[in-house]
Amino acid sequence: MQAVWNFIFESLSSCGTTEIWAKAGACALCSFAVLAGGTVFCAVAGRVARRIVVLKTDASRHREKARRFVAASMRFVFVWILSRWLPGSLAAFPVVAHPISLVLEVSTVALGASAVAAAVTWLQSVARVRTGDRTFSSKAFAQVAKIVIWSTASIIIVATVMGRSPAFVLSGLGALTAVLMLIFRDPILGLVAGIQAGQNDMVRIGDWITMPKYNADGNVIDIALTTIKVQNFDNTVTMIPSSALLSDAFVNWRYMSTSKGRRIKRPVLVSVTTVRELGEEERVSLVAQGLLADGDRPVSNLAAFEMWLRRTLAGEDAISKELTCMVRQTEAGDTGIPVEVYCFTKTRDWVEYEAIQTELFDRIFVAVPKFGLKVYQRTGDKDAAVPLKPGP
Repeated sequence: MQAVWNFIFESLSSCGTTEIWAKAGACALCSFAVLAGGTVFCAVAGRVARRIVVLKTDASRHREKARRFVAASMRFVFVWILSRWLPGSLAAFPVVAHPISLVLEVSTVALGASAVAAAVTWLQSVARVRTGDRTFSSKAFAQVAKIVIWSTASIIIVATVMGRSPAFVLSGLGALTAVLMLIFRDPILGLVAGIQAGQNDMVRIGDWITMPKYNADGNVIDIALTTIKVQNFDNTVTMIPSSALLSDAFVNWRYMSTSKGRRIKRPVLVSVTTVRELGEEERVSLVAQGLLADGDRPVSNLAAFEMWLRRTLAGEDAISKELTCMVRQTEAGDTGIPVEVYCFTKTRDWVEYEAIQTELFDRIFVAVPKFGLKVYQRTGDKDAAVPLKPGP
C-alpha cells in the first residue's frame, strides 16, 4: 500500500500539485481503492459462501440462520480488510489515521464476535433438529458459548481502547469477582442444572411434565439457560427457572408414554350394607345371566362381582395382558369397600386411554346392581340391599 501511495503522490506532484493536495489526493485514491476492493471482494465471497453454506443447508428453517452467519462473516471480513489497509492509506495524516485505526480495530473485534455468535446459533439450530435434544436443550449450551464469546470480546475491546494487554484488564477483574458472580448467578445455576439434567436424562423438549409449585402441567417447548417454557394444556405458558429441575420435585410423564401401556388405577366404592352371602338360587341366576361361570362358587355377592370383573378384564382386547392386571380390595372405610381395578391399556394415547377407561367403568357401574350391590354415594345413599334381577 505504501508503494502505491508513493506512486500516486509522485504522479500528482509531477503535475504541479502542491504537496498538501498531493498527499490528500493520494490518501483519497488509496482509501477509495481499499473501500472498493473490500466491497467487491466481500460481494463475490459472500455470494459464493451463500451458495455453499445456505443452499447446501438441508432444512429451510436453518437457512435464515445460515444466511445471517454468512452476512455477519462478510461484515467482519470487510472491516478486517479496512483495518489492515485503510490506516496505511491515511498515514500522511496521523491525526485522522489513529482514531480511524482504533475504531476499525474495535469494530473488527465486535463484528468477529457477532460472526462467531451467529455461527453458534446456526450450528445449535442444526444440532437441535438432528439430535432432537434427547438429553438436554442445546440452546442452553449455545447461550453459554455466546456469553463466553461476548465476554472475551468485551475484554479485548476494553484493552484495545486502553492500549493495554488483555491480561491487564483480566487482572483488574479480580476485585469484581463477587459482583460478576451475582450478575451471572442465574446463568451459572442454569448451566449446572443443564449439565446434571443432561447426564441424568431428566427432561427433554416435548416431555409432558407436572410441577405443582409453579402450576405447570403440559409439554416442555423450550429449555434455555435460565428458564424452561412449559405450554400447559389450557395453552398458557409457564416459565420455570432451570435450577428448579434440581431443587424442586416434578413429574415427567415421558417414561409412561414410552412404556408398553398406560395404567388404570381406580376403585369402585361398594356400600358395605349391600354385601351378603350368595345363595344357590342367586348364584344360578347370575350364571343364567352370563355374569358367572357354572363352576364358580363365590362366597358373597361381592366375590361374585370381583370374579366377573376379573373375567371382563381378561377378555378386554384393549387391556394389556403383558403387564399387571388385577382386581383387589383395599381397606374398607367410611365410604364403603374399595374394589380397585389395576391394569394397563395397550394404547398410550390420552384420548384413546380415557375412552377405554370410561367404557370399562360404564360397564362396571351397570353391572354392580345385578349382583345385589350398590355403589356407595355419600349423598342419598339409602344403605339398602338391591334385589337381584331374576334370570331369564
